[in-house]
Amino acid sequence: MKSLREWRTGRLWSVRELAAAAGVTHKTVIDLEYGRRRAHYATMRRITEALGVEPGEVVEFAAALEERGKDAA
Repeated sequence: MKSLREWRTGRLWSVRELAAAAGVTHKTVIDLEYGRRRAHYATMRRITEALGVEPGEVVEFAAALEERGKDAA
């Protein structure tokens, strides 16, 4: 499992390039990478679709999904 930053830089994308590909702001990507914000599920999907991975493959998103699962139980 890799961090969002690792997935992004592994594709040689800047923050702005990922943001544009995912249809989110560059501030959203920065905030997610620095842990300043928890992603809404729709945002996770947009970013992971742009990267071509599943949400569970991104460290920050896997943790959020696990936490949401606990809240639902």
